[in-house]
Amino acid sequence: MAISVIGCAFMRRSKSQEGLTAFQEARDSRPRGRPSELSDLQLHNRRDQLVQIFEGMWGEIGWELQRCKKADDLIRTFAPVAAPGSWICGVMMVFCHPSEPGSGAFPRKLRAELQALAAPIRFADESHRRAEEQLLQVNLALTQAHGRSRRIVKRVRKKRRKEAWKAAQQYRSLSNSETRLKTRLGDLESNFARQEILRFLKSKRYALTPLSLADAAAGLPYMGWRQSMRRNAKAPCAIAIGRMYEIFKAIRYLAINANKKTENGLVITFEDGIPSLPSRYQLPKAELAEKWFYLERALRQAYRTKLHPKALPFEITKRYFIQLQSQSQVNVVLAEQARLPISKLH
Repeated sequence: MAISVIGCAFMRRSKSQEGLTAFQEARDSRPRGRPSELSDLQLHNRRDQLVQIFEGMWGEIGWELQRCKKADDLIRTFAPVAAPGSWICGVMMVFCHPSEPGSGAFPRKLRAELQALAAPIRFADESHRRAEEQLLQVNLALTQAHGRSRRIVKRVRKKRRKEAWKAAQQYRSLSNSETRLKTRLGDLESNFARQEILRFLKSKRYALTPLSLADAAAGLPYMGWRQSMRRNAKAPCAIAIGRMYEIFKAIRYLAINANKKTENGLVITFEDGIPSLPSRYQLPKAELAEKWFYLERALRQAYRTKLHPKALPFEITKRYFIQLQSQSQVNVVLAEQARLPISKLH
C-alpha cells in the first residue's frame, strides 16, 4: 500500500514537472522585448525601396549627407528626392516633414493612444450612421402621416434628431482627437527619424553607401537605426549596386586621380581613363564610352561649379544623369558621333 502511495506521489510530481517544463518552453519561445511594428518582410521591402531611391539620387544626396551638422539639415538634403505626387514621396516624407523636437518614447505613447481610439471611433461612426438612417426613416414616414399619427411621428422625429445630433457630436469629437494625435505623431516621428539618421552618419561605424543608409533608415520611425541595421543584415539586398550606383563608382574611381587643375585636363583624364577602367567596372565602362558626349558636358559643368574636390564625383554624376534625361534629337546624333572608339575598350 505504501509503495502505491509513493508511486502515485511520484507520478503527480512527474506530471507537475512536465507541466512546468512545457510552460517554461512556451515562455521561452515568445519573442523578447517590445513587439515590433514592422515584420521582417515589411522591413526588407522598405529597405529595398530605399536602396533604389538612394542609388538613383546618390549624386544629389551623397555629398550633402556628409555635410549635415544638424538633424534638420536632412530636410534640405532629402527634399529634392521626395518629389510630390510620386511613390518616392510617400516613402521619404517622414524624413522631410518639418517638425518640433521630441523624444523617442512619445511616438510609442501616441501610437498606443491612437490604437485605443480606433474602437470608440468605429463604434461612434456606426452609431452616427444608424441615427441618421433612423432619422431619414422618420422623415419619410412624416410625409405619409396624417391626423393623430402625424403628431406622434413628429414627436418621434424630434427624439431622432436629438439622438442624431448627439451621435454626430460624439463622432466629431473623437475624429478631432484622432486628427490632433496623428498630426502630433507625424511631427514626433519625423523628428525621431532625422535624429536617428544623424546618429547613423555621426557614428562612422559603416561606410556611407546607399545600401548602408537604406539598412539604417528602413525601420524608422518604428525603431532605432541600430536595430534596423541588425535586422536587415539577416537578409542581404539582392538589388543593391544597380546601374546608377555603378556609374557613380566608376566616375569616383576616375575622379580620384584625375587632373583637376584645368577643365580640359579633367576632361582628357576621363577620356583616357575610361578604356582603362578595371574589369569590375565593365558595365559602366561601356555606357560611359557610348555616352561620352553627355559625360563630357557633365564634366565641364561640374568643374565650373568650383566645388570641394571630394564633392566632384557626386556633382559629375548628378549632371550626367540630368544630361541623359534631356536628350534632344540633335544631341542623339551628336552623341553617336562622339562615342569613344570601341578599340579603346579592349
